[in-house]
Amino acid sequence: MDNTTETKINNTRDGVTQIGKDLRADAHATIDKVADQVPPTAERLRAQAHTGVDKVADGVESTSERLAARGKQLAESCRTLTESSREHVRASPVISVLVAAAAGYGISKLLGSRSSK
Repeated sequence: MDNTTETKINNTRDGVTQIGKDLRADAHATIDKVADQVPPTAERLRAQAHTGVDKVADGVESTSERLAARGKQLAESCRTLTESSREHVRASPVISVLVAAAAGYGISKLLGSRSSK
């Protein structure tokens, strides 16, 4: 080979080698930039996840407290209704028996007409 061809080959090889070195350096720089961004991103995601869990837990707790309060109100209403019914039955036992019999008869007619069809 002549000297100019060999020089061109060597120059080309050196150029390709330099491109490879530059690409390697750029790739490492990019990897370092991404790696530097991952911890803040992961921290932000972790914080958002904790915030979301806290919001859900607070919502469940609030709903649970409201349901417990409503349950207590319902239980008190049932006790009041039961006591009122007992007082009414004690005050008017004959009328109470007649009303109960009429209600039972009406329910039996409603249910009996459905079963015969």
